Amino acid sequence: MKKAVGFLVIAAFLVVFGLADLSSAALAPSGPIKWKLQSANPAGAPQIELLNKLASNIDKMSAGRLKIEVLASGAIVNPFEILDGVNKGIIECGQWWTHYSMGKNPSGSLFSSPLGGAGSGLDLMNHLSWYMNGGGRELYVEYYTKILKADVMPFLIAPDGPEAFGWSKKQPKTLNDYLKMRYRMSSGLSSDVLKDMGGIPVNVAGQELIPALERGVIDGGEWINTASDLKIGLYDVAKFYSLQGLHQAIGIMDIMINGQAWRALSPDLQAIVATACTQSILDGMMYFVEENAKALNILVKEKGVKVFDAPKGYSEAFIKSSKKVLAKFEEKDPFFKKVLDSQRSYAKLVVPFTKETNKLMQLISGAAEVK
Repeated sequence: MKKAVGFLVIAAFLVVFGLADLSSAALAPSGPIKWKLQSANPAGAPQIELLNKLASNIDKMSAGRLKIEVLASGAIVNPFEILDGVNKGIIECGQWWTHYSMGKNPSGSLFSSPLGGAGSGLDLMNHLSWYMNGGGRELYVEYYTKILKADVMPFLIAPDGPEAFGWSKKQPKTLNDYLKMRYRMSSGLSSDVLKDMGGIPVNVAGQELIPALERGVIDGGEWINTASDLKIGLYDVAKFYSLQGLHQAIGIMDIMINGQAWRALSPDLQAIVATACTQSILDGMMYFVEENAKALNILVKEKGVKVFDAPKGYSEAFIKSSKKVLAKFEEKDPFFKKVLDSQRSYAKLVVPFTKETNKLMQLISGAAEVK
């Protein structure tokens, strides 16, 4: 009797939060369910490690009833085809960043990488609170299922931001130096902002970034964060590095699950997957605090990398162009405006508190620097 009651409680929770449809949930099969989860990240990337941890947690919590095999970028489909692959059932799960769907609709960037320093004013913790408590998740699911018309169940997981300003062979000492550079920038709002600033964004896939720098196709570029940048060896082709980027001051991975595969799960397995994805958010945050710090030490002390401040005037120019780009998309796209309005409304509640507590953190960090 207790087991039955527990099952009904889990099922009710899932229905209330829109994560399950009891009318379509199938009975659990006799053997383990096996899924393939393809990432947009190359083998060996820190994100792959976090995905393996997510898969392991699901395996353990489900007592082996749901097993997920994590595959690296390009194993079955191309990185930018992951959503289509999941939607069609070629793979059961896929991992990328929502802004990879910018070619279909501009709202994608607002979930995984909202422009830093402009728009809502939410930092990472504020943004995650909006996603989990402030109506963000409902808009996020609406984006995938109604705007992109994909039969998937998506989840934000494992934040891997803030992303670094990036790498260059020669340090840009002025804003004009930076804007003259052919600079690898992720597609979407970030590239639009750099272009509006007068810069030259170049969209180069991650696996092509180092060869492009070697051949002089680009003069510099950003990838992800310090731990990820160290892993792929960017220090071999560029020795100047800055962490002070605003293009993706918030960066959050996400996964999407094929709708038919999701609905075939029993409600308790759906709850396990949802809980594991929430746990992955904490795992990602804690992982990158340590790994980015260790990676920076290696880059500076062992690889001869010189860390520099972003050029003077960069932040002001970025914020000015960000506002113009956001306004343009707000005017064009009703759903984009709907999401941004939701973020701005939530920011009015939480940002004033965050500003005050950040004053305390500045005092703490300042005291730690005293010899």
